Amino acid sequence: MIKTQNNIASFVLRFTQELWRDAQGEPHVQWRGHIRHVQGDEEDRFTDFAEAVAFIQRYLTQLTLEALTGGQPMNQEKVLQESFKVWEQFAASYTDMMFETMQHTVKQSEAFREQFDQAAERALKAWQLSPQPQYGQLVEAINLLQAQVQTLTSKVEDLEKSLQAKTDQK
Repeated sequence: MIKTQNNIASFVLRFTQELWRDAQGEPHVQWRGHIRHVQGDEEDRFTDFAEAVAFIQRYLTQLTLEALTGGQPMNQEKVLQESFKVWEQFAASYTDMMFETMQHTVKQSEAFREQFDQAAERALKAWQLSPQPQYGQLVEAINLLQAQVQTLTSKVEDLEKSLQAKTDQK
C-alpha cells in the first residue's frame, strides 16, 4: 500500500470595483482586492491581480517544499514539476479570465448608464420638463432676466447717488 500525503492551502479573495468619471467625463474602473491565507491568517491587499497570484504561489511553494523535507523520500524535481503544473494552467487561462472580467465590467457600466438615463428621463417627465429644452425659449428668458437685472442695477445706482447727495448736504 502506498501512503499518500494530503496538504491543504485555502485562500479567500475579495474584490471591490470602483467606477468613476474624470473631469472630462471619461469613465474609469479600478479593481482592488484583499486576499487571506486561511490556515495562516495572513492577508494582503492588492490592486494588481498578479500580487494575489504571487501571494498564493508563495504559500503553495512553501507547502510543497515542506512536504519534500518530511515523510517519504521522493524525487524532488518531479514533485516540483507536478506541483507547478497548476501555475502553467493558471497562466494559460489568466489572460482570458481577466479579459472576460473586463468585458463583464463594461457591460455592467453600460447597463448602469442606461438605467440612469432612463431614470433621469422619467424624472424629467414627472416634472413635465423635456429632456432637451427649447434653446430659443431659454435664450429669450435669459435675455429678459438680463434686462431686468440691468434696470434694477440702474435704480440701485440712482438711489445710492441720491443718498450720497443727501449725506453731502448735511
